[in-house]
Amino acid sequence: MPPNEPAMDNQTKAEALERLLAHPGFRVSQRNKNFLRFVVEESLAGRSSRIKAYTVAVEVFGRGTNFDGMLDPVVRIEAGRLRQALTSYYVEDGRADPIRISLPRGGYMPVFERVGGATVPAEAEQPAIPAETEAPDVVDEARPATASGIAQKHPPTKWPRHWKAVGLSTLAVLALVGFAAMRKMPDGRDILPPLVATAQVQPLSDNSSAIALARTLSQSLPAAISRFDGLTVVAARPDQTDQDLIGSLTAREPPSRRIYVVLASIGADSQGALARWQLTDGRNQSILWSGTAATSFARNTEASPEDDIAQTIANAIASRQGLLSSFAWKAIPVPPPPGYACVARARSYSTTLTDSLRKELTFCLERTVAQNPGDADAWALLGYVHADENRVRGAEPEAAKAALAKAESAAAKAEALAPYAALTQETASVVAFQAGDIPRFEAAGRKAMAINPGNPGSKIIFANRLFFAGKYDESIALLREAIPLRARPVATDQLTLILDLYRRSDYPAALAMVKGISMPNFYIYWLLLAAIQGELGESQAASEAVAQLLKLRPDYSAAMRSDFRNRRFQPDFIEHLAEGLRKAGMQIK
Repeated sequence: MPPNEPAMDNQTKAEALERLLAHPGFRVSQRNKNFLRFVVEESLAGRSSRIKAYTVAVEVFGRGTNFDGMLDPVVRIEAGRLRQALTSYYVEDGRADPIRISLPRGGYMPVFERVGGATVPAEAEQPAIPAETEAPDVVDEARPATASGIAQKHPPTKWPRHWKAVGLSTLAVLALVGFAAMRKMPDGRDILPPLVATAQVQPLSDNSSAIALARTLSQSLPAAISRFDGLTVVAARPDQTDQDLIGSLTAREPPSRRIYVVLASIGADSQGALARWQLTDGRNQSILWSGTAATSFARNTEASPEDDIAQTIANAIASRQGLLSSFAWKAIPVPPPPGYACVARARSYSTTLTDSLRKELTFCLERTVAQNPGDADAWALLGYVHADENRVRGAEPEAAKAALAKAESAAAKAEALAPYAALTQETASVVAFQAGDIPRFEAAGRKAMAINPGNPGSKIIFANRLFFAGKYDESIALLREAIPLRARPVATDQLTLILDLYRRSDYPAALAMVKGISMPNFYIYWLLLAAIQGELGESQAASEAVAQLLKLRPDYSAAMRSDFRNRRFQPDFIEHLAEGLRKAGMQIK
């Protein structure tokens, strides 16, 4: 909380609740108003231990004392509706409210937030959002892989017989299609954001647990996908068949718009739940990808297993390394025209910027915001690109200063337009880091992760910069949590782990890890190889690595220290790297 802002006391929170409940624009059922009142009043009274599904079910929804949340998902369903109602209210009628109330996923503890201020848990003892991470600035064009075990391309899954009841048996015999089905649009102005439709999830058996999970996953899945920026998400109505959903979308959407449909089924036993899912082309119902997602009930003692599964599927589909990036965004014209095409390309490549790509994206993003000043995503990505320009212009102080000023201006405009977007907060975090404002960097980074906790990319981006800032243990813990969640591996994710081994002088382990990746066109790869081999006394190999480094960066003997200072590495760590390079035979100036 800003130092001059008064603490939010219980009376202020109670008054905010009453204003919200009385406002005609807050369109929610009376029992969900009672739901919100119950959790707020319990939190203000210091009884946070009572804010759980069982108590809400019994005291708000009138369930009996034998209530079982696995068999009766009423609380999770109504919590989803309440969250949607709160979001809609603050976007429309309540956009000027000075205090906002939310119900973060993963529990039912209400959170109060001053607009433009800091988040205030309803109870002072509520723990802070856990820390998270970032990724280096160049990402390898990684091929699809199965490291996470969640997004594997394989022959069509044999689906249960009951899927025939909703007209889906034909999917099991359609051929897999790849990039050939994704034609480039001849005119970038025709490119619209992809539309993702989620069908009603089907139970894999007739037992009550599978039926309950299918009902709640039908709500959790579109919500999880919608947290990723740049997509339009449509969820099937409870009474809507898959074919009716697909037919209605293809009839109303222009032919140039890509439509993807997510089909899923779920089953459960005493140990956990397993979902089988497919991503299909809505235009011809061809299967593009299929996979599985599993969770153990032991991991979901308070939150729901369907939320865990929904986040797994959403990450595989909608993250920067996900399926939609591969199928759709790579078909965008190069150079991209302003508008969605430019924003999509910038989103895909903002962490892989070269000088030429940075210029290309700056040009089309500036045209985009000139044509549409209300495009928050374009402003955010423009801020990200300018922040990267500041990083690489360390040897040109005036150019670096100008780039940072542009980055801060663009990030501020994004935040004014969409303060609760994950991309906005991720950019605010990156820009603050470049400006040396570490408290702001951490606050915005943690907020980005809270908005979309299922996105490993945001965590990795944040974690890497935590490492640069000297928060080594927190950074590495977050990286080890986030990296396995990638839909496919990214080589640069390993670099900070290698840097940490080097920091701890575990040179044999660092060498083994760096030899396990291949990034011959990225100078940091050769720098690490040279420094590690220099420390190990492997003179010939170290000298060869130095030669490769200098082929890519001929001026690096003079630029090494400024490069790492611009990345905000700690001085002692920079000197440690410089010493390894000197032992490798490089003349560091």
